[in-house]
Order: sequence, then structure tokens, then C-alpha cells
Amino acid sequence: MEEKVALSELNNIFHARRFAYDILRRFFVEEPSKEYLKPFIQKNMIDLFPFREDSEEIQEGVNKLKSYLHTHDVLTIGHHYDDLHWDYTRMFIGPFKLTTPPWESSYVRKDRLLFQGTTMNVRGYYDKYGIIVRDFNIEADDHIGLELDFIYHLNERCIKMAEQNESRGLRQLLRDQQRFIDDHLLKFVPEFSRLVMKEANTSFYSGLAQLLHHYLLIDSEVLLELMTIDNL
Repeated sequence: MEEKVALSELNNIFHARRFAYDILRRFFVEEPSKEYLKPFIQKNMIDLFPFREDSEEIQEGVNKLKSYLHTHDVLTIGHHYDDLHWDYTRMFIGPFKLTTPPWESSYVRKDRLLFQGTTMNVRGYYDKYGIIVRDFNIEADDHIGLELDFIYHLNERCIKMAEQNESRGLRQLLRDQQRFIDDHLLKFVPEFSRLVMKEANTSFYSGLAQLLHHYLLIDSEVLLELMTIDNL
């Protein structure tokens, strides 16, 4: 990477990150909605997912989603949407015992308890940037969807700074994102994704879990590279 890079060039990277994290956070934070599925399918958004041409694993995940959506009509009244909705509910909400819990604490703590040290550490990152999660003290802050949403919002700040040609503080913003990905998301997403790929009844969520894992690995490296730019 060249030593001097214009913020307008960086904004292309930030917009690609916005696209990827928006997809991931929406499908992991709550059950899939027809309101979002409609533009997602009709605009073939999955074909634009970043790094699909550079990563066999990401391309494979993309193919799984495309194959599922090609053979299952989730936009009209019928059981296909209900099946997709139930796949999320069964894995991440209940009512049965969760084989794929969506909280970081369930993977990094031996006691698997929520609202303990891991949750509070994540909350510390949110507090630093004035972000309060929905259902505060009801939904644990270290839910996979909320952690992805946090990165999405920090990237939005990167976009705003680049558009205003303001680089002051950008390096710290990039550093905090990279640390959060490495210290939190990548501490549990590999196992989380493995379990989702094993337990999912739909190739939609199996593919999505594969995208999640391998995109985070690449994005962490992208952030590290961005932090080597001298003029930030």
C-alpha cells in the first residue's frame, strides 16, 4: 500500500465494509424480515458481497445462499419463509435448548454465564462511542448481531470522516475496530460459525455463517493494513 492515500480512496473500502456488515448484522440480530429479504433478493445483493473473488470460502458461502434462494420462494405466502424464520428462531432464540447460542460469553466463559466480565468488556467498547444497545440489560451486549452492528456503526463514522476529508482520529477508530474484531468477534465466531453450519436446516444460514467467519478474517487484515498508512 502506498504511503500516502487520499481519504476518497479509503471511502471505497469503507463503503464495501458498510455493505458487508449491513447484511451480516441484519440476518444475525433478529429473524429475517420480508421487508429486507425483498430488496436483498430482487437486487441480487449477495452477488456484490466483498472478497467473493478472492476467497473460496466466501464464494462458497455466496453460492449456498444463491442456491437456497433460487429453490425457495421466501417472499410469498408459504412454508419456505416460515422454514427460514424457524431456522433462525430454533438456533438463536429457542424455545428448545440452544445448540448455537448467539452470545460470545457462551463460547469464551467456562460457566457460559451472560452479563459477566465478557459482556461488560463489550459494553465498555459500546460506552466509549456512546452506543446503547436495544433492550439494555435484557439482551446481553455480546450477542453476535449486536457486535456486528457495533462494527457497522463505527464504520459509518469512518465514512463520515472520509466524506468530510477529516482524518484526525481515524487511526484510533480503525484500531478500535480491529481490536474488537480480534479480541471479541474472532474469539468465538469460528466456533459459532462451525456450529451454525452443522445445525442449520437451511443452506441460507449455513452459507451466511461461512461468510461471517471468513469475511471477519479478511476484514481484520484490511484494518491492520489501513493502519500502516502514514497520513492517517
